[in-house]
Amino acid sequence: MRQLTTLVLSVAAVAMLCVYASAAQSPQAKESKSLGVQESGSPTVWSGVYTEAQAYRGEKVADTTCIGCHGPKLDGGDSGPKLVGDEFLSAWTSQSVGELFSWMQEAMPAEAPGTLSKDDTAAVLAYILQLNKIPAGKVDLPTDRAALDRIRVVAQKPSNSQ
Repeated sequence: MRQLTTLVLSVAAVAMLCVYASAAQSPQAKESKSLGVQESGSPTVWSGVYTEAQAYRGEKVADTTCIGCHGPKLDGGDSGPKLVGDEFLSAWTSQSVGELFSWMQEAMPAEAPGTLSKDDTAAVLAYILQLNKIPAGKVDLPTDRAALDRIRVVAQKPSNSQ
């Protein structure tokens, strides 16, 4: 099961790296990116989509549920991939936070898939965002799939230059 999880993440990373490409943008698009909003007007993970308190709750869950496979600070373990860094973010770039949330909800933890509550899943996801140096905001990451689907994962921090 762990090998399958690693394989699925590897395939997703390769596929997403192939899809992800930078394109020339208009000044308006660059301004939207600097605000953490995609051209479509939808928020990205850089829009402050979780709170520090939620990430703290996620750290507590991760320390008991995720550390065995993903290691301390989720930086990679013997049987689980890193959930921190460019490789992880690139693998999920252009997908929605809802897709990541649902995948976590259904497949994790590997030894007991589907046992995390929605609140715990959102908290762990907030912790993962925090570990990836994505800034917190003022509202908790929601647990509603439709709301999460509106938030896009974007690997690179939007530039503030226009």
